[in-house]
Amino acid sequence: MIKTKSVYYDPIEPEDGQRILVMRRWPRGIGRNKNRIDLWMKEVGPSNELLDDWNNHTIDFAEYERRYLEEMKFQVDKIGKLADLAKEGPLTLLCKERTDQECHRRLLKELIEKYLKTSSSNP
Repeated sequence: MIKTKSVYYDPIEPEDGQRILVMRRWPRGIGRNKNRIDLWMKEVGPSNELLDDWNNHTIDFAEYERRYLEEMKFQVDKIGKLADLAKEGPLTLLCKERTDQECHRRLLKELIEKYLKTSSSNP
């Protein structure tokens, strides 16, 4: 099972399993131990350029999504690593956004699920 949460707004729960921070930049005020972050995979976070364009409101979410998915084509090995972790038990993807609506963690979850589906259909 793969869940997504905000590192700032959502509580830590035993069902979270492995808690993976999937942001390029470490979130302000967040300690590794206090917020139980098991692994930081900054490579699957949006690039600094994409983050800057999004934060400066120079692109809409459709463009953000398109560019993020394009960047992730070069991170298939990292997506595979996350898929392997998800096979071992619960996995929670963390970033700073409050909701999944306009957040890359939802897109990343979908990529991992797609990877799991295609890898399980191949012998």
